[in-house]
Amino acid sequence: MISVFTDIPYARTPQRVLRLDLRVPRKEQRPPLVMYIPMGGMRSCVKENAPWWLVESGFAMASIECRVSSEVTAPGPVHDCKAAVRWLRAHADGHGYCADSIGAWGHSAGGLLAALLATSSGIAELEGGGADAGVSSKIQAACDQCGAPHDFAWFARPDVKSRFAPVAENLRLYLGGPVEERAELARLVSPRTYVSRDCPPMLLIHGDADAVVPVEETVDFHQSLRAAGVDATLCILPGIGHSWDAALTRDRVTSFFVRTLRHAEGG
Repeated sequence: MISVFTDIPYARTPQRVLRLDLRVPRKEQRPPLVMYIPMGGMRSCVKENAPWWLVESGFAMASIECRVSSEVTAPGPVHDCKAAVRWLRAHADGHGYCADSIGAWGHSAGGLLAALLATSSGIAELEGGGADAGVSSKIQAACDQCGAPHDFAWFARPDVKSRFAPVAENLRLYLGGPVEERAELARLVSPRTYVSRDCPPMLLIHGDADAVVPVEETVDFHQSLRAAGVDATLCILPGIGHSWDAALTRDRVTSFFVRTLRHAEGG
């Protein structure tokens, strides 16, 4: 049996009320929770587009709305993600999942935001305001699929901007200007800025034929995580582009969250 909750308001912003959907399996007692961030290009975020199959493996899941670049520039969507984590933690007992075992997961821009949640715990400029202000937004694990760039400075390089022009344009809209003209803001919202040994476990998945975002930047990010002593796993999918059949990585994603979140729950 699965309890399904839809359109739960979790934050009020000047633009609109943000909502989330939540599913909690009842065969598990206080299961871990994975928060899915369905952001694409910082331009669209449809919470109904979530891969709910993790619930079948005994996880609670939430899928959240975030503001997009037509509504707000950075770090607005980051504030939204952290507000969602705080709400989910504050309301865990009422909905029957574990407040101390929360992961984040996303693909593309959603993966980038999941990675930023993992690295930026306690950074005041990224927390935002609103309700549940005294609740921690720290997560215990993150799965980042094709979340590049993790260091926005890559897109100040002319060769990268020309190879990945659509992403450069998405970043321009997200930052309110080109990366090279918004260097301080770009650094603020880059996951790599905050890499330290305190980061939670991370799973990075990227196709080596991705023509949308640079796989070499994800490889570089993984190296920086490992150098800092982070429990970071990189999975490069041969011959795969920016998207793939979920069955290809379903077991890998499930195993990662079982290892990291069930371990966190237990101790």
